[in-house]
Amino acid sequence: MHESTLSEICTFCCEVEGGDDSNLFYDLGLARTRADYVLLESEHFVVMPCIGALTDWYLLIVSKRHTLSVGWLDEAEHADLRILIPQVTDLIRARSGLNSFVFEHGSLDFRDKGGACYDHTHIHVVATDRDHQRFLDHIPVPVTMRPCTDWISASRRLVEEEQRSYLALSTPDQDWIGTATGAPSQFFRRCLAAWTGAEEGEWDWLTFPQTDRVHRMSTTFTTR
Repeated sequence: MHESTLSEICTFCCEVEGGDDSNLFYDLGLARTRADYVLLESEHFVVMPCIGALTDWYLLIVSKRHTLSVGWLDEAEHADLRILIPQVTDLIRARSGLNSFVFEHGSLDFRDKGGACYDHTHIHVVATDRDHQRFLDHIPVPVTMRPCTDWISASRRLVEEEQRSYLALSTPDQDWIGTATGAPSQFFRRCLAAWTGAEEGEWDWLTFPQTDRVHRMSTTFTTR
């Protein structure tokens, strides 16, 4: 599909480019220009506040290339991501004093979506003052998260070798990977909402865009 078409139908493609065809930051009145919401940028990714942020410090790392998940990225993109994730967590720690954990819903294809709600690679970076290891207690059966040495490499193996969607989680002390066939949309966000005691249905970013939090993050990161 041509890039100009993607920018019209894919919200993330449009936001990466700073376009206005399908840009939620513009539509919600949260930004006037791309610089208002793109907080950090590398060769292959942009970093922006998460619309629907369930905590005060919640960012997304979004791929510039239209792919379905980290498991579909190439070696150069993986190398870039390995550098960028610590930069983002360090940036959040510098602003908030909090450590972050990272998760991704890893789509295999447009049917086996791995709990993803959107068909474009995006990695969640979430900071809280809670014990991140306890987040695992809120992951319901039958999903099982297994410890791994590197979730990025594990995601590629599941996509390329096993042809399976996945769920990836990285806490400050451990990476985790799980198969995700049948996981509901916004799976990890549902777990996060339960863990933080959010309101009923607040995991749904479309219903609860959390505009105050998004605006506060954008202002905090772009004015210092």
